[in-house]
Amino acid sequence: MSAQPSPRTSQNPNAPTTESGPRPGSTPRGDGARARLTVAPEVARRRLRARLMVWTAVLVTVASLFTLVAFHVFAAQSAFTLERLSKDRANEQLRYERLREQVASLSSAQNVIVASKGLGMVPGNSVIELPAGATAPPPPTGDEFPRSSIESYDQTKNALDPTG
Repeated sequence: MSAQPSPRTSQNPNAPTTESGPRPGSTPRGDGARARLTVAPEVARRRLRARLMVWTAVLVTVASLFTLVAFHVFAAQSAFTLERLSKDRANEQLRYERLREQVASLSSAQNVIVASKGLGMVPGNSVIELPAGATAPPPPTGDEFPRSSIESYDQTKNALDPTG
């Protein structure tokens, strides 16, 4: 809406009339029409701009909240997965220890003797010693470095458990 002069005549006797002539400080126009005021469209534009800013802020807030909830859900799922994997790891370590104990007990000297007697073997009359190869690596020369404990650990681990 724009402000326009009212077609009604003024009831105020002190109000200037259009018949009294031009106002002091104003430039007279030849056609006698007053200039139109354009205050209302600027207010409407400001209100529209304010409404758009509020809606933009609301949409950004809602999108941020949804993103925050999604990250929280992913973090909770990861925590459950981590807990499950931790339990699986503990169970596998217990299983590995049980299997090592089983191998140690089945390969003990008493069990080997009992199993050999069960197969019909008898103890020998004399003990024969077989020469074994070098059990230790040769000592390092001046330009070689000794193996690290990590390499020797990996080799020992693979020798005891070749499946991994």
